[in-house]
Amino acid sequence: MPFNPIAIANYFIEQAQSLGDELTPMKLQKLVFFAHGWHLAIKNSPLIDEQVEAWSYGPVIRSLYREFRKYGDQAITEKGVFHKKRLKLDGRATLQIVQPEINDDPESATAIKPLLDRIWEVYGKYSAIQLSNMTHQPGTPWHSVHEQYDGKPPRGTDIPSNVIRDYFRSLARSKAESR
Repeated sequence: MPFNPIAIANYFIEQAQSLGDELTPMKLQKLVFFAHGWHLAIKNSPLIDEQVEAWSYGPVIRSLYREFRKYGDQAITEKGVFHKKRLKLDGRATLQIVQPEINDDPESATAIKPLLDRIWEVYGKYSAIQLSNMTHQPGTPWHSVHEQYDGKPPRGTDIPSNVIRDYFRSLARSKAESR
């Protein structure tokens, strides 16, 4: 079952805060992207319930951008939330604020935590710029889509999940071959 991207982001925010590390919106975007990519490669299913888009400056998960853009290039200080509209029987809408966590689904959380911990261990040590540079290398999913549109993908252009999956599978193969 795919997670709300903010639930995955909140897990990484917790990790950073528990270690006294700073986590900027850009770094968070990249960590969630890498976690999603590796999950697609390993489990052949999406980690998040939202498409990754090819923006001018890299792969972006729109809901994460909206939720954390207020921090700019500064450290995130609070977990993310999303607003859920609920319709009442009388037709009026109420707004519920939800702070999603991976633990909202305990069975899935148990299965996913080792992957997220490994992503943090491998990629958490890099800066936002270093992670961004990794996503911009020739052959990466973002680069492939970016090139497909001569460097100017239309707003909202998705990076297909199969492209992300295949890229991370090729990374896994190259790592295995180099051992």
